[in-house]
Amino acid sequence: MLARRPFLLLLAALPLAAFALPALAATPEKLFFIQRSKNADEVHYDARVNADGTLDGKNPVDGYWMNKNPDGTFSRAELTMFQRMAYGYDTEPTGNGTYALKLKAFGDRPMWIVKTNGHWRVQTTIAGKPAYMKRIYVATKEGGLMPTVLYVDVFGEDGNGAAVTEHIVKD
Repeated sequence: MLARRPFLLLLAALPLAAFALPALAATPEKLFFIQRSKNADEVHYDARVNADGTLDGKNPVDGYWMNKNPDGTFSRAELTMFQRMAYGYDTEPTGNGTYALKLKAFGDRPMWIVKTNGHWRVQTTIAGKPAYMKRIYVATKEGGLMPTVLYVDVFGEDGNGAAVTEHIVKD
């Protein structure tokens, strides 16, 4: 058994890389967010990006609440199981490191997570044009067990950066 002092000297002599942990995911990239008429809280969707710039193959999207606090700051909260029924999503690899994205509340709208100009974005169709989604606004009438959706506004930009919007009235 090594004495304590020589053991500590041995540890100090080892290169720091010997203790390196596996590469952690880089800072997430914002994909889009959902705002609601009910309050200032938002649901955010970020791309989970590996250190090498690829999407996390096991879980490429991180969906969570950004809740507005009384002092004007925001705090993060995870989606509950009940909230995932409305704000959840499914992803499926499509090849070349991209993924199909299907929002639970917007399931009839095809979406893909793609890398464009070095950033991950959600590509879809807005007002009949190919576009990158930036945010969704949902206007509801509160009351009863579940709120009633009055309309949805979808905001994005086309490939040239021009704003594209779509107003969807719910029946």
